[in-house]
Amino acid sequence: MFLTDRKFEARITELEGYRYRDMTAIHSFYTQEDDGAIGAHPPAAYNEQHVLKIGDYWKGRDRYIWLHAEIDTHLPYADQQIAGLFSFGKTGGGNNSGFESLLFINGKPYQGVDSNHEEVLFDDETAKGPIRLDFRLWSGLEGGGESRENEFKLEMEAIGWLDRRVDNLYYTLLAAYEVLKETSESDSASPILKKLISDALQLINWTEPGSPEFYQSCYVAEESLTEAIQSFSKSSDITIHTIGHTHIDVAWLWRLKNTREKAARSFSTVLHLMNQFPDYLFLQTQPQLYDYIKTDYPEIYAQIKERVAEGKWEAGGAMWLEADCNIPSGESLVRQILHGKNFFKEEFGVDCQYLWLPDVFGYSWALPQILQKSGIKTMMTTKISWNQYNRMPHDTFHWKGIDGTEILTHFITTPEPWNSQTLGSIRIMALLRRKR
Repeated sequence: MFLTDRKFEARITELEGYRYRDMTAIHSFYTQEDDGAIGAHPPAAYNEQHVLKIGDYWKGRDRYIWLHAEIDTHLPYADQQIAGLFSFGKTGGGNNSGFESLLFINGKPYQGVDSNHEEVLFDDETAKGPIRLDFRLWSGLEGGGESRENEFKLEMEAIGWLDRRVDNLYYTLLAAYEVLKETSESDSASPILKKLISDALQLINWTEPGSPEFYQSCYVAEESLTEAIQSFSKSSDITIHTIGHTHIDVAWLWRLKNTREKAARSFSTVLHLMNQFPDYLFLQTQPQLYDYIKTDYPEIYAQIKERVAEGKWEAGGAMWLEADCNIPSGESLVRQILHGKNFFKEEFGVDCQYLWLPDVFGYSWALPQILQKSGIKTMMTTKISWNQYNRMPHDTFHWKGIDGTEILTHFITTPEPWNSQTLGSIRIMALLRRKR
């Protein structure tokens, strides 16, 4: 099994790079310093004497710079899915330090670009003509600890097109392989997964990677693999539904202005994903973040309102801010909910009836009474799963407050993200998504 695992992993890893075709490097960018103003848009003009090239370094602590290029090398492939690859630096551990950026396409915010989002897929309308790229780069802070400068390298900047069938083959194989790694050899699913992966890989012509014959064999493998997965009979009564969410700490190891920028990067990325994947659903809580976006990037906010009206973007959570529940008074908690619910109703026409409260270190015994009297029917939380010694005995239960009031509560029992049990669940859900 060990050698089979290594063979599968090597072949799937090799396949990854062939998803992108006819890639042309962007050798240099005009650059300009930025003062870090909130809600910034690209400069009207750049000094052509200030240039950063592939291989150059940039560094700083809390530094902002713009990178600019105009491209048209993609035009011969405009009927394909145009893709860009951009590697400007590394986002730090825990995603709370280091490089991040917001990409503007033809002057409008498009998506976040960082080491977790180096791929940019351009929509059909944009791909029809020359593309103006403006990246607002931020060097980040240190995520706590000793103050320091961060140094980054422009490693890769290129544009070409994404072969969607090879892309689907790669990700389906990857999901199947990661599920296999979490499956015991005694499990009846193990030999099925091994055969599924092996059969697909054997159909690929590995003698001439990148050749027309190679790609044609990939298409055959992709079709065969898809048919094999769709032929699986349902063996469980459980159906998993997933929805995207980004948890943003409004204040932690950075300033509020950085939170506002993070919201713009995250929300524009989500909107872009919705364009790419029509079935994608997303939940975002905390009216304070919406209010920031409404002020800083009204063009993003307008798109959010459209998606909420369509039912693809869920705006909820009840509290204006996901508040600590140990220090505030009851009056403070009541006002959090009052202002939060009013915002959702006035801005989106949503009457929020649940409290989304994942990231708090304690819970007031008065909360069930406050929630019920505020029109809240259910509550979700999770962070007490971090307890090293005591495990909550239930995940869905009625929480009884100090006065006897009960609120239906769901506690996400998933342990820390580095726990193998968590990773296994994620991989299984990924395969289920591919099967759809």
